[in-house]
Amino acid sequence: MSTIRWPAGHTPDGAAIHVVNTGTTTAPPEAVWTWLIRPDHWAEYYGNVKKVKHISGPWPEVAIGSTFSWMTFNTRVTTKVTEFDPYARLAWTGGGLGSVGHHAWRLTPTGDGRTEIHTEETQRGAASRLFAPMLRRNMRTWHQRWVDELAVIAAGGRRP
Repeated sequence: MSTIRWPAGHTPDGAAIHVVNTGTTTAPPEAVWTWLIRPDHWAEYYGNVKKVKHISGPWPEVAIGSTFSWMTFNTRVTTKVTEFDPYARLAWTGGGLGSVGHHAWRLTPTGDGRTEIHTEETQRGAASRLFAPMLRRNMRTWHQRWVDELAVIAAGGRRP
């Protein structure tokens, strides 16, 4: 069962794509959070992001209402932050190529100084339906890399 707070129209039920990825880091949630809320630094640890551009709202640390565009999976996507619960939850809704998606992150302290990183994304739209088998596989792979590398960079002690 998902622990994501899905906005209307973005639940996994009926989505063309729904991917889930998890991992654990030795870093506390605060260290993970500092990297997660800085899209301008994602490319330092996530190889599937390019050309991040601020559009409006809080920046360079995102917050509710922050809107930015970026290239991912060779597609220009424009996203708006829709959930922001410091050190615990971050989510955005966005679209590109005729599809819309919702991507949510949840950080949970484990009690021993580590953090569980959980992320889920749903997508709807013509492109998502048409390319679902390939996109789903690629998203699972790339999002796991995102989780794993976020865990490593946060544990390294350096801040963006």
